[in-house]
Amino acid sequence: MALENLRLQLAQTRKRSMEQGQGQGQGQVQGQGQGRLALCKGKGTQGQQQGLLTLGVLLLLLVPAHTKGYSQQELLTWLQRSNFGYQVLQQAHNETVLSPSVDKNDVLCVAQVRLLLQAAETKSLPALKLLDAWGKFPHGLLYGHFSDMGNYDACLKLPEQMQQGSITQSKYCLAHIQFESLLPQAMETLSVQIGTCIPATCRATLLNRWLGEYLKELFEDAEAMPQTAMVVEENCSLEQSEPLTGLDWFAIALLVIIVLVVLLGTLCDYTQAVNNKLLLAFSLRQNLRSLMQTTSRVAGSHVIPCLHGIRCLTIIWIIYGHDNMFMLLSPNVNNYEVVAWAQTPYSMILQSGTTSVDTFFLLSGTLLVMATLRELERQSGKLNIPLMYLHRIVRLTPVLGVAVLFFMTLFPRLDNGPLWQQFTGSSQLCSDTWWATILYVQNYAAAGRMCLGHSWYLAVDMQLFLLSPLLLWPLWRWRRRAAGGILLLIVLLFACVFCIVMFNDLQVFNRNGNLGEDSPQMRMIYYTTHARATPWLIGLLFGYFLHNEKGRRRQLPWWLVLLLWLVSITLMCLVIWIVYPFTQPNAEAITPLAGAFYICCSRIVWSLGLCWLIWACHSGLGGVINTLLSWSFWQPISKLSYCLYIWHLLVETINTARIRTSQHFSNYDAILRFWSDFGITILVAMFMFLFVETPFVRLEMQLLSTLRDRQKTPAAPQAPNAATSTVNLSVITAPSSVSQQNLVEA
Repeated sequence: MALENLRLQLAQTRKRSMEQGQGQGQGQVQGQGQGRLALCKGKGTQGQQQGLLTLGVLLLLLVPAHTKGYSQQELLTWLQRSNFGYQVLQQAHNETVLSPSVDKNDVLCVAQVRLLLQAAETKSLPALKLLDAWGKFPHGLLYGHFSDMGNYDACLKLPEQMQQGSITQSKYCLAHIQFESLLPQAMETLSVQIGTCIPATCRATLLNRWLGEYLKELFEDAEAMPQTAMVVEENCSLEQSEPLTGLDWFAIALLVIIVLVVLLGTLCDYTQAVNNKLLLAFSLRQNLRSLMQTTSRVAGSHVIPCLHGIRCLTIIWIIYGHDNMFMLLSPNVNNYEVVAWAQTPYSMILQSGTTSVDTFFLLSGTLLVMATLRELERQSGKLNIPLMYLHRIVRLTPVLGVAVLFFMTLFPRLDNGPLWQQFTGSSQLCSDTWWATILYVQNYAAAGRMCLGHSWYLAVDMQLFLLSPLLLWPLWRWRRRAAGGILLLIVLLFACVFCIVMFNDLQVFNRNGNLGEDSPQMRMIYYTTHARATPWLIGLLFGYFLHNEKGRRRQLPWWLVLLLWLVSITLMCLVIWIVYPFTQPNAEAITPLAGAFYICCSRIVWSLGLCWLIWACHSGLGGVINTLLSWSFWQPISKLSYCLYIWHLLVETINTARIRTSQHFSNYDAILRFWSDFGITILVAMFMFLFVETPFVRLEMQLLSTLRDRQKTPAAPQAPNAATSTVNLSVITAPSSVSQQNLVEA
């Protein structure tokens, strides 16, 4: 009663305020404002009215007015009749289930769907909840929103009332309906994705037929039949997961054993109860100290500090580029804005991101030749090639092997979602091509169906490493003549790639973007060794030059240094933005001739620009650039870069495949996504570095040291300890690839 009196007094106060405003010739809204102003200026009764008004407004916000709205029954009626699933499933009434040729599951499916529709007619909440999980026609279609995935979790979590009835389990399927593109210059076709929810007994083919019949009635065109299936079983999922296989249990057991061995080694290291050097190789304390240890540049040492920063910025570029790729592949609410984004200069940093891998090839060749020439001089031309290969395999294979095993077993079980099958289905390729990845031949033996698609880089780098003795020993023996032979080889590879592009009429740059899908361009000129070897060979020549310099610092005129810096930066920027004009709406597609020159010259130009940057920083001509790149902050991340490269794509795949709704694409959203993925990848990379990569390397060193101690003669000098045995145990001490821990040491 008191509340009603308060409402009445509040209404009278507001009425008097409005009358005062109207008396002064103001409108309704202005009258309310002046009435309140008069209350604020008044005293006594007006002050009480002000307090009453404030209290009343608060109560109005907290206590709903007794205004009658639509009833619950009317709300459910709206839900039922406007529901896309309710309209499509009406086609089940037209199914003929009496024929002997009809599958028994189809008969049961039709019966369950009919019962579902009958329950929906009576406004049964459990039935409407299942239908409510369906997606709808995407809102903002003309803005580029082509997907409404419905409610994945609501579909699979069937209400208990329905589980007790005829429908015991439901199934979620993502339908893809193809239309002609509304923006032909940006995309050839337009695919509308709509989430569906049906009884688990229903097959995708049955739903596909009902959806096609519904669209025929909607379009009033009996000939309108989709050329491709709108719903396939691969895009459907159930709540229950498949039981673990023997290989799954093996993966779990292996990870548990690794963790237990590391914990045991760490405990022994702390307590010093056991002096087993093989077990101490797994000590978390020692390996963490190795990760966090930073070094400064020492005169006379074979260290190029700026490579730390170059290596880290390159891996960041790769991870950021792949994050943008996954965002472009994900359902977005503004796909037409993405088209405009691809025509901006900023987007070229990502569209030209394939150049980033050439940086790793250059560093690999440079450091390999510097270390090998130094070792050949020390050993009078002797090169222990088998030990060199063994050291390389131990560096790379354990981390790669764990990644392959995890990807083909436990990875698909980590989460779920409407897009889960679409993005994680590539893990099934590992069952056929895992051996090619472990043998580092996947870029040829499993082209287009690689297990861990980004591992093509390891295959190229390993193949070049295996062939390197054919170039390294002649380079030590014949010096300039061998360098001339390498230069001739670069020219021949240039001609080879040029002819491949021309004879096959390849399009090396697509304005609509290549988001990682298989294509002739990818197989012929992207991840083949002969097409990627040029930066590595330039790295050999550059490393040969640095080796002959012997750490000398040349004094160049300031104007020449400035000129070379301008030329270097200009060349590197040219590689990134030279194809920018071809991204514009009215621009013609790049011709095979122009594309051949671009793909061949860009890798050479980028490598040459990077060579100047490294030499200038190493020679004290880098200034603030050298200070930034040589910052000790980069060193721990640099040691993690191999694990970062192997595992970042798995993290990005999981975070993309588990999304439930469409997202908004922008540069800022991509940056937010990058820091999220990068942070998680850092944690995963630290785990792999501390538990797998470093322990196996230290284990190899310890085993080789023990073997050498048994074979040494009494006159031989004492064997160095494990901390200093790298040079003596592995003939190639310098990091030759992204896998090495001390990449900047040559």
